[in-house]
Amino acid sequence: MHRTPRVAVIHYSRNGTVHALARAAAAGAEADGAQVRLLRVGGEHGTAPVHEDLLWADGMVLATPTYFGNIASPLKQFIEAASPLWREGALADRVVTGITTSNSPHGGRETTLLALYQSMYHWGALILPAGTTDGAFTAAGGNPYGVAAPADPDGVTDTVHQRAAQALGARLSRACARMARPPSGPLGPGGPSRVAVVCDPTEPGTRTLASALAEGAEKAGAEVRLLHTGSPHGATPADVEWADAVALGGPAFLGGLSPLLTRFLADCEPLRASGKLDGKAATGFVTAPQPHSGSESALLALYHAMHHWGAVIVPPGYTDPSITIAGGNPYGISHTTAHGPLPGRDVLAAAVFQGARLARVTARLRGPHHPDPVVRREPARPPAVR
Repeated sequence: MHRTPRVAVIHYSRNGTVHALARAAAAGAEADGAQVRLLRVGGEHGTAPVHEDLLWADGMVLATPTYFGNIASPLKQFIEAASPLWREGALADRVVTGITTSNSPHGGRETTLLALYQSMYHWGALILPAGTTDGAFTAAGGNPYGVAAPADPDGVTDTVHQRAAQALGARLSRACARMARPPSGPLGPGGPSRVAVVCDPTEPGTRTLASALAEGAEKAGAEVRLLHTGSPHGATPADVEWADAVALGGPAFLGGLSPLLTRFLADCEPLRASGKLDGKAATGFVTAPQPHSGSESALLALYHAMHHWGAVIVPPGYTDPSITIAGGNPYGISHTTAHGPLPGRDVLAAAVFQGARLARVTARLRGPHHPDPVVRREPARPPAVR
């Protein structure tokens, strides 16, 4: 039995611009059929959010002005106060997207959204970016991470950015509608989900992690392709197009992606430009020479690229004890090659879990008959948000 998706629009607004965008996002979600709660942190006007709202919601729009390239402290404090729910695992699998404003066009409109998502990875939330295929987002500046608008001292925002916020709310509603359905078994409602595990095979540790992720996805009922980049019979963009979800990994290089993996992403650019990657689920894994020489930053760099695809990021968070035992990297499984060329049993167990999690989430996101989870349809005129 399906139920109406639930969306909480939680925002902090000092002068009113963020509030106007939050109202537009709420209207877009409600027009798409979601139940909506419009909630304002630290303000005298509107309903303040409480932790029950986080438990009620299938997904959230988190909106904040940019302060020094980061999240405003009132919203950050609200997120941190939810730590008891995070420790219980109660916030996992919420679908999250973001809105921000700043005075300068390049004064933090990207970094604030990325910082917001970085916190959400710890929850095990699913990150839904704006992507690059919807004209409403392109007209508003083409920020693939979310909606970003000029701040105004009088709280005024233009029609272009209001439309982008409405489109973001509708996009979130559609993803939440998928996740709100009760699970229909490991294969999903439309048959087995398709997962491509693609790795830069330069190091044996990366190949071993890739095999473990593929094993986990297969155990969860997915059809899996385990592929290497940079070889004549290796991974191709057609494999990514075939897949409902991708797990991408390689050795960290100067704190970022390896050259082979970067080249593969470049080869997929025609698919991104044509919108064929929008809505796919994605996760990452990495090896690094030392514990803190790219184990986190390389995964974040990968997810930055996936935002441009419009992919739904599926991090492990702390959704299983195996992640903590393996080193506690909420962004994805990682192996330190200084400890040996091959990952140990604990790291492999976490990788198996991450692959299984990707397959299970993908089976819910994709829906019957393989529709895109966030496919665009013409929005109805938004009713008033209550």
